[in-house]
Amino acid sequence: MVLRLLKIPKSTYFDWAHYVESNRHREDNILKALLHDIWQNNYKAYGAPRLRLALANLNLYHGTNRIRRLMQEAGIYSVMSRRSNKPTTTVE
Repeated sequence: MVLRLLKIPKSTYFDWAHYVESNRHREDNILKALLHDIWQNNYKAYGAPRLRLALANLNLYHGTNRIRRLMQEAGIYSVMSRRSNKPTTTVE
């Protein structure tokens, strides 16, 4: 009755009621927690390439793009900034 009043299909309710989290989503949640711990223990200085190497040391091999996506979802970012080479001028 409530679904009819809200004009929501019954299938939406049943999809929600019988929802099972996918293996990939479960694995992503575990990886996010692991990435956060590694990032926290390394003074928040690690970016995606270093976090990927840290995971590889734990025999967990994942791509850099996946690591970047998980970092963005978890709010993890490196506090280090890239060095920029300023152009120099020579006076003759």
